[in-house]
Amino acid sequence: MCRFLAFWGTNPVPLAHLLIESENCLLKQSKKDESRRPNPDGWGFAYRDGSSLKLIKRAMPAFKDEMFIKEARKIYSDLLFAHVRRKSYGEVRFENTHPFVHKNWIFMHNGNIPDLHSFKTKLIKKLPKEIAIETKGTTDSEFLFKYFLKFFELNNNCDLYCVLNIIYNIIRQLVQMVKPEDQHLLALNFVLTNSEYIIGFRRNRTLYYYQTNKNTIIASEKVTNQPGWNEVPENHFIVCIRPGEVKLAAFDIIELKNMEFNSLRND
Repeated sequence: MCRFLAFWGTNPVPLAHLLIESENCLLKQSKKDESRRPNPDGWGFAYRDGSSLKLIKRAMPAFKDEMFIKEARKIYSDLLFAHVRRKSYGEVRFENTHPFVHKNWIFMHNGNIPDLHSFKTKLIKKLPKEIAIETKGTTDSEFLFKYFLKFFELNNNCDLYCVLNIIYNIIRQLVQMVKPEDQHLLALNFVLTNSEYIIGFRRNRTLYYYQTNKNTIIASEKVTNQPGWNEVPENHFIVCIRPGEVKLAAFDIIELKNMEFNSLRND
């Protein structure tokens, strides 16, 4: 398991309170989360800095690294993805540390894909033969991110609804590959953004969101004690089309029907 939080606001603001100051800030979660276990295997921040994305990652415990606090105090942004890792697949090193960034996309994951090697073999066969999945590390998380991206790229001008349906179909394939007795092991809590919207998903881990008319926070755990936090239902997408606006869409893993995301539109 890991812990993460994503913030998206209408304007850049200081974000140290979410990372190092609030009642259940990410720094505290790195030392002990709600399961009373640490997340000591690396930390990272990806955030918008002017017109570019800045990425800072360290393969060491946040609660033992003075750099975590130092960098947290510098962040003044309208978009932040922050993560503290407890490893499942992949050793503790920089390349396996979240968040993962590719061009304008950011991704982070709190979960586990069981029997990853077998699944990778099956999933790669669904891509055109000339397409390869190139990862810098060895985590299931980075592989899943890069797998998503390949299908986004194969669909020219893939908009929000295209992206949602691609992600849905990939999750459906993963669910179908897992034996019924192992379904509880497939944990897919993740968030990703292209800086134009945020998509999150909850499966077999906790996920919450907090929103005002100016910003949204999506987090593995409630980061503050203030009222207004909402739990994302199990097997649901959470979609932010703009800061402060959240939509939920159910994923029916039992019937595995095709999803319709028209309810997300604001026509």
